[in-house]
Amino acid sequence: MNNQYFPVVRAKAGEIEALKNLSKLDKNSLERCTPIFEITKLEGKSLEAARKRSNTPFEDYLDARAHQIAEIFRGKHVILDVSQWPIGFSTEGGEQVLSYICNSLIELGVVVCPVIGYDRWEAVEYRETIKSMVLPEKAFYCIRLDSLAIEDLGDVDHLDEIIEDMVLGAGLSEKNTPVLIDIGDVTKLPMQDVMEIVETAYGHMKGLGFEYIIMAASSIPDSIDKAVKDRDSSNLVQRKEMIVWKGFLSANPKASLYFGDYGVRNPRSSDAIATNMNVKIRYTVNNAFFVVRGHSVKGEDGFAQSQKLSKKIVESIHYRGAGFSWGDAKIMQCSLGKLIGSPTNWIAYDTNHHLKTVVGEIHEFTTQLAAVAERA
Repeated sequence: MNNQYFPVVRAKAGEIEALKNLSKLDKNSLERCTPIFEITKLEGKSLEAARKRSNTPFEDYLDARAHQIAEIFRGKHVILDVSQWPIGFSTEGGEQVLSYICNSLIELGVVVCPVIGYDRWEAVEYRETIKSMVLPEKAFYCIRLDSLAIEDLGDVDHLDEIIEDMVLGAGLSEKNTPVLIDIGDVTKLPMQDVMEIVETAYGHMKGLGFEYIIMAASSIPDSIDKAVKDRDSSNLVQRKEMIVWKGFLSANPKASLYFGDYGVRNPRSSDAIATNMNVKIRYTVNNAFFVVRGHSVKGEDGFAQSQKLSKKIVESIHYRGAGFSWGDAKIMQCSLGKLIGSPTNWIAYDTNHHLKTVVGEIHEFTTQLAAVAERA
């Protein structure tokens, strides 16, 4: 039964904290969750600070990310992607980023499964890195079909040529290699267009012999004003990706299509904290996000607005209770004036609640689907 959840998450402090607390308090939910970790690039002020501390800032950064992931996922599967780094980028020791962090994770006992990016395969350095890697036992590669591959579904001969070269070059088994259909930001796409992409990509990859297909997309906008127009108000934002996945499986109950999303972040959202950011809480509910928006942190109450926003969540029909998740407990504490929380804290709280909610939503839906199929 395809009830495993594949969230695409940045290996950043907020998401790591969310997963760590899921691991501590809800091991069953963590078992049903296989993250696709995106290793963000070290750059800007963080790189400047790292260079002052060490002569090997990039290797230190990647080692730290590996240790944080291993603390939660030692002995478990994670899928790993480094597409935010330049293709030819290497560490201070001359090793490609993907192989460096994969080797670090393997040494720490993580069953790491590298992503092969469709958009990168034609680069010689990238192909050779993939071909030279030795995966741990029970690990696998995951092919990521991004917007370029989705465009190439209109020219399937070219797409098939690249996929065939991947299979031969990396020694892949179609039967054991998951394919991620990464639709990305779908905030401006009509639901029907998202469904057509999924149907076309799923059907084509199944026709090539791939049996394990994951879809991922994000309906959360890249700025809060696109989710909630007015300051100090709230709105429900449809999670198109979840609605499409449920619709596809309802029509094709035997399909091996697995669900993934981008948590509570837009794929294109910046990690930089704007000086005039609006305080917000993104609370995941069935098929939607309940988004509560405050106003600029330069205005009244600053970051302490989170206490009023938390109270709105707690008093709403959507709140699941403090015992539902670590994130929900933090929202309750905040509503009672016991904490405020930084932007990174709120990524952690919102993400933790999101992960718990989506794992449950997937399990409930697939269980109902199986029951209907059994009666048919």
